[in-house]
Amino acid sequence: MKKYSSAIGIVAILLILGTADALLTDAVLPQAQVPEMPTQPLPPPPKPPNTTSTNGIQRTSGPNVLDTLINNRFTFDSSREDSLIGMIISDGTEVNSRVLIKDGDRAGFIAWTESPRVKVYYLALKEALHTSFTPNVHDLIDETKRQLGKPVTNLLTFMDPGISEDRLVFIRVRERLFEFHIPEGKDDLIFELVEKLTE
Repeated sequence: MKKYSSAIGIVAILLILGTADALLTDAVLPQAQVPEMPTQPLPPPPKPPNTTSTNGIQRTSGPNVLDTLINNRFTFDSSREDSLIGMIISDGTEVNSRVLIKDGDRAGFIAWTESPRVKVYYLALKEALHTSFTPNVHDLIDETKRQLGKPVTNLLTFMDPGISEDRLVFIRVRERLFEFHIPEGKDDLIFELVEKLTE
Protein backbone atom coordinates (compact mmCIF):
# COMPACT_ATOMS: atom_id res chain seq x y z
CA MET A 1 0.00 0.00 0.00
CA LYS A 2 2.89 2.40 0.78
CA LYS A 3 4.46 1.64 -2.61
CA TYR A 4 1.13 2.33 -4.35
CA SER A 5 0.68 5.63 -2.42
CA SER A 6 4.20 6.75 -3.26
CA ALA A 7 3.70 5.98 -6.94
CA ILE A 8 0.41 7.89 -7.00
CA GLY A 9 2.09 10.83 -5.24
CA ILE A 10 4.88 10.97 -7.83
CA VAL A 11 2.41 10.68 -10.69
CA ALA A 12 0.26 13.41 -9.12
CA ILE A 13 3.21 15.83 -9.03
CA LEU A 14 4.09 15.05 -12.65
CA LEU A 15 0.46 15.48 -13.68
CA ILE A 16 0.27 18.89 -12.04
CA LEU A 17 3.49 19.99 -13.75
CA GLY A 18 2.28 18.62 -17.10
CA THR A 19 -1.05 20.41 -16.76
CA ALA A 20 0.62 23.71 -15.94
CA ASP A 21 2.93 23.32 -18.92
CA ALA A 22 0.06 22.52 -21.30
CA LEU A 23 -2.11 25.34 -20.00
CA LEU A 24 0.68 27.92 -20.14
CA THR A 25 2.15 27.02 -23.50
CA ASP A 26 -0.81 25.51 -25.37
CA ALA A 27 1.93 23.74 -27.31
CA VAL A 28 1.22 20.76 -29.50
CA LEU A 29 2.59 17.76 -27.67
CA PRO A 30 4.62 15.07 -29.42
CA GLN A 31 2.90 11.88 -30.52
CA ALA A 32 3.14 8.87 -28.24
CA GLN A 33 5.78 6.21 -28.46
CA VAL A 34 3.36 3.83 -30.19
CA PRO A 35 2.73 4.87 -33.83
CA GLU A 36 -0.86 5.33 -34.93
CA MET A 37 -2.23 3.16 -37.68
CA PRO A 38 -2.81 5.15 -40.89
CA THR A 39 -6.46 6.02 -41.36
CA GLN A 40 -8.42 7.51 -44.22
CA PRO A 41 -10.40 10.68 -43.52
CA LEU A 42 -14.08 9.90 -43.13
CA PRO A 43 -17.13 12.04 -43.82
CA PRO A 44 -18.80 13.62 -40.80
CA PRO A 45 -20.92 11.11 -38.86
CA PRO A 46 -24.70 11.30 -39.13
CA LYS A 47 -26.52 13.33 -36.50
CA PRO A 48 -26.88 11.13 -33.38
CA PRO A 49 -30.30 10.83 -31.73
CA ASN A 50 -29.26 12.73 -28.59
CA THR A 51 -28.25 15.89 -30.47
CA THR A 52 -29.90 19.00 -29.10
CA SER A 53 -30.20 22.39 -30.71
CA THR A 54 -29.98 25.78 -29.05
CA ASN A 55 -30.30 28.91 -31.19
CA GLY A 56 -29.41 26.86 -34.25
CA ILE A 57 -26.17 25.48 -32.69
CA GLN A 58 -26.06 21.70 -32.43
CA ARG A 59 -24.23 20.04 -29.57
CA THR A 60 -23.86 16.40 -28.62
CA SER A 61 -23.10 15.27 -25.10
CA GLY A 62 -23.16 11.52 -25.54
CA PRO A 63 -25.04 8.93 -23.50
CA ASN A 64 -25.99 9.67 -19.89
CA VAL A 65 -23.18 8.06 -17.89
CA LEU A 66 -25.09 7.01 -14.76
CA ASP A 67 -28.07 5.72 -16.76
CA THR A 68 -25.69 3.65 -18.91
CA LEU A 69 -24.02 2.17 -15.83
CA ILE A 70 -27.35 1.28 -14.24
CA ASN A 71 -28.78 -0.13 -17.49
CA ASN A 72 -25.74 -2.42 -17.68
CA ARG A 73 -26.44 -3.66 -14.15
CA PHE A 74 -23.53 -2.04 -12.38
CA THR A 75 -23.93 -0.97 -8.78
CA PHE A 76 -21.62 1.36 -6.88
CA ASP A 77 -19.39 1.05 -3.83
CA SER A 78 -19.07 3.90 -1.38
CA SER A 79 -15.30 3.34 -1.01
CA ARG A 80 -13.15 6.03 -2.57
CA GLU A 81 -10.41 5.67 -5.19
CA ASP A 82 -8.20 8.42 -6.55
CA SER A 83 -8.52 9.42 -10.21
CA LEU A 84 -5.62 10.81 -12.19
CA ILE A 85 -7.87 13.16 -14.16
CA GLY A 86 -9.03 14.59 -10.84
CA MET A 87 -5.40 15.40 -10.06
CA ILE A 88 -4.79 17.36 -13.27
CA ILE A 89 -7.96 19.46 -13.21
CA SER A 90 -7.51 22.52 -11.03
CA ASP A 91 -9.91 24.99 -12.67
CA GLY A 92 -13.01 23.91 -10.74
CA THR A 93 -14.38 21.56 -13.40
CA GLU A 94 -16.33 18.77 -11.72
CA VAL A 95 -14.93 15.23 -11.84
CA ASN A 96 -17.35 12.39 -11.07
CA SER A 97 -16.21 8.92 -10.04
CA ARG A 98 -17.65 5.56 -9.04
CA VAL A 99 -16.26 2.19 -7.92
CA LEU A 100 -18.09 -0.32 -10.12
CA ILE A 101 -19.59 -3.48 -8.65
CA LYS A 102 -20.95 -6.38 -10.70
CA ASP A 103 -22.37 -9.55 -9.15
CA GLY A 104 -21.03 -8.50 -5.75
CA ASP A 105 -17.44 -8.11 -6.96
CA ARG A 106 -15.34 -5.04 -7.78
CA ALA A 107 -15.50 -4.77 -11.56
CA GLY A 108 -13.45 -1.60 -11.88
CA PHE A 109 -13.47 2.14 -11.43
CA ILE A 110 -14.72 5.00 -13.61
CA ALA A 111 -14.09 8.74 -13.43
CA TRP A 112 -15.29 11.31 -15.95
CA THR A 113 -15.52 15.01 -16.59
CA GLU A 114 -17.23 17.15 -19.20
CA SER A 115 -15.76 20.44 -20.41
CA PRO A 116 -14.84 22.30 -23.61
CA ARG A 117 -11.23 22.00 -22.32
CA VAL A 118 -11.05 18.19 -22.33
CA LYS A 119 -8.51 18.21 -25.17
CA VAL A 120 -6.16 20.30 -23.02
CA TYR A 121 -6.70 18.00 -20.03
CA TYR A 122 -6.09 14.92 -22.18
CA LEU A 123 -2.84 16.27 -23.65
CA ALA A 124 -1.57 17.30 -20.22
CA LEU A 125 -2.45 13.88 -18.81
CA LYS A 126 -0.74 12.09 -21.69
CA GLU A 127 2.43 14.15 -21.39
CA ALA A 128 2.67 13.60 -17.64
CA LEU A 129 2.04 9.86 -17.90
CA HIS A 130 4.62 9.34 -20.66
CA THR A 131 7.26 10.92 -18.41
CA SER A 132 6.26 8.84 -15.37
CA PHE A 133 6.10 5.34 -16.89
CA THR A 134 8.32 2.78 -15.18
CA PRO A 135 10.49 0.27 -17.09
CA ASN A 136 7.71 -2.28 -16.47
CA VAL A 137 5.09 -0.51 -18.59
CA HIS A 138 3.51 -2.80 -21.19
CA ASP A 139 0.44 -3.20 -23.42
CA LEU A 140 0.67 0.50 -24.28
CA ILE A 141 -1.82 1.71 -26.87
CA ASP A 142 -2.10 5.38 -27.83
CA GLU A 143 -4.37 5.95 -30.81
CA THR A 144 -7.06 8.06 -32.39
CA LYS A 145 -10.09 6.07 -33.55
CA ARG A 146 -12.16 7.24 -36.49
CA GLN A 147 -15.16 5.05 -37.24
CA LEU A 148 -18.03 5.78 -39.57
CA GLY A 149 -21.08 6.92 -37.63
CA LYS A 150 -19.15 7.43 -34.38
CA PRO A 151 -17.38 10.46 -32.88
CA VAL A 152 -13.59 10.71 -33.06
CA THR A 153 -12.11 9.08 -29.97
CA ASN A 154 -8.64 9.40 -28.41
CA LEU A 155 -7.53 6.32 -26.46
CA LEU A 156 -4.58 5.80 -24.12
CA THR A 157 -4.32 2.51 -22.24
CA PHE A 158 -1.48 0.65 -20.54
CA MET A 159 -0.39 -1.63 -17.73
CA ASP A 160 2.25 -0.31 -15.34
CA PRO A 161 2.50 -2.00 -11.93
CA GLY A 162 4.60 0.95 -10.73
CA ILE A 163 1.52 3.19 -11.11
CA SER A 164 -1.43 0.84 -10.56
CA GLU A 165 -2.24 -2.85 -10.24
CA ASP A 166 -5.13 -2.30 -12.69
CA ARG A 167 -5.06 -1.61 -16.43
CA LEU A 168 -5.56 2.16 -16.85
CA VAL A 169 -7.64 3.48 -19.74
CA PHE A 170 -8.19 7.13 -20.70
CA ILE A 171 -10.64 8.13 -23.42
CA ARG A 172 -11.49 11.55 -24.83
CA VAL A 173 -14.72 11.69 -26.81
CA ARG A 174 -16.75 14.80 -27.68
CA GLU A 175 -16.39 17.05 -24.61
CA ARG A 176 -15.87 14.20 -22.17
CA LEU A 177 -12.76 12.64 -20.68
CA PHE A 178 -13.08 9.18 -19.10
CA GLU A 179 -10.71 7.23 -16.86
CA PHE A 180 -11.17 3.51 -16.21
CA HIS A 181 -9.27 1.20 -13.84
CA ILE A 182 -9.74 -2.40 -14.98
CA PRO A 183 -8.82 -5.29 -12.66
CA GLU A 184 -7.40 -8.51 -14.08
CA GLY A 185 -10.07 -10.58 -15.82
CA LYS A 186 -12.53 -7.69 -16.25
CA ASP A 187 -11.30 -6.32 -19.60
CA ASP A 188 -14.19 -7.63 -21.72
CA LEU A 189 -16.79 -6.39 -19.25
CA ILE A 190 -15.39 -2.85 -19.02
CA PHE A 191 -14.54 -2.47 -22.72
CA GLU A 192 -18.14 -3.42 -23.54
CA LEU A 193 -19.19 -0.55 -21.25
CA VAL A 194 -16.67 1.75 -22.97
CA GLU A 195 -18.28 1.01 -26.34
CA LYS A 196 -21.69 2.06 -25.00
CA LEU A 197 -20.40 5.24 -23.36
CA THR A 198 -18.62 6.39 -26.53
CA GLU A 199 -21.51 5.89 -28.97
